[in-house]
Amino acid sequence: MAEKPQAEKPQAEKPQAEKPQAEKPQDLIKQRHVEATLAKDKGPDARLLSWAVKDFTQKGDNMATCVTSVEVTYSLEAKDRHVSYVVKLNPQRKVEAMGDMISDILEKEINFYTDILPDLNSALERAGLSRLSVPTFHFGERNVGSEVIFFEDLRARGFKMADRKLGLDAAHVYLVLKELARLHAASDILKRRYGDPTDRHPLLKKDWITGTGEEREFMQKMMISNMDGAVKLLRNIKGYDNILQWTIRNQQKNMDLFQSQLAAKPPFQVICHGDCWNNNFMFRYDDSGAPLEVMLLDLQVTRFASLATDLNYFCFSSVNGSLISSSVQDFLAAYHTSFSQVTEAAGHRVPFSLEELKQEFRDKHIFGLLIGLMAIPFIVMNSDDVPEADDFFSIEGNEEFKQKILDSLDSNPLLRPRFLSVLDYMTEAGVID
Repeated sequence: MAEKPQAEKPQAEKPQAEKPQAEKPQDLIKQRHVEATLAKDKGPDARLLSWAVKDFTQKGDNMATCVTSVEVTYSLEAKDRHVSYVVKLNPQRKVEAMGDMISDILEKEINFYTDILPDLNSALERAGLSRLSVPTFHFGERNVGSEVIFFEDLRARGFKMADRKLGLDAAHVYLVLKELARLHAASDILKRRYGDPTDRHPLLKKDWITGTGEEREFMQKMMISNMDGAVKLLRNIKGYDNILQWTIRNQQKNMDLFQSQLAAKPPFQVICHGDCWNNNFMFRYDDSGAPLEVMLLDLQVTRFASLATDLNYFCFSSVNGSLISSSVQDFLAAYHTSFSQVTEAAGHRVPFSLEELKQEFRDKHIFGLLIGLMAIPFIVMNSDDVPEADDFFSIEGNEEFKQKILDSLDSNPLLRPRFLSVLDYMTEAGVID
């Protein structure tokens, strides 16, 4: 195996002894974290003057982790200056079974930025291409149960999230697919150079879908509970009995279905984002409101799997419903063009044709259907109606949430057309007998 290319590693501290649980996740942020981040970002001469935590997210924006920000005042070159950082924290959920899984995904995100991303960017730069569009990682601490990660605050550069409830229009979709293809293609270049990336980056093997023991049992129960919400909806929507019966038949084995969909033929195996939905992208806009640039966020469940799982996840969770049937072929063509541009710039043959990509996309539609059934009712819900994360993850305590989903069929005008667009597509595509 060739030597790993040398690249400057972002700062990430080694695990320390486990600390007592904080009263709230924001209490995990310590002055030494802020000082380390400031030194990494602004240099060793920057002197911290003050800092304060400022929350900015709403319910439903983040379930697995806690995301907040820290506003910093510092002195540099005899001037007082200000900067803000986005901070991701272990949320210290009350649901005990979530503990190991949350620590795993935070460890995976730190590992992505410190180990995997330098490899991917090196592959792109050797081909004369720009680095991946992700926020700058400044600092990470891997204390099990008390993980802390500092990123640049993209809001300072004019980036913002699109409304998760509305679904993305074509202009947004094309930006996401172009950048997603660049991530996948850079990974394909690395695969050609070094072989299986899970040998090089073993944390890619850690995955909530392929977990075992108590973690898998918990996730299985939670997925069954989430699919129960979809069953309730389907019982109250006429004309979709085939999907209702399919959902009931497969409710108890949903994790097996997810796992089987991760498998891929060699040309399609890449490092995947793993959590491709609206809230994990930010966009920069021009003065007319047209999106110009996208940033990929929350790379905490990256995996080595079929690239079509990312495409299905994205298309059937986050795309405006009216575009799914009318434009999906154009979207796949745009993705294939972007992937090809990266591969050819690196001097390689494109590993699959557009027609082969379309078939792989079709072969992973079960993945997209499962995501659509479980995620869309939640995604289109108003923030005030979203349950607290601990209640959401409490399998016994979310019956009220399921009732809200059912009630929203009549009270939320966004749910029915978005939900039915996925069901109609899957029916027309012959996914469900």
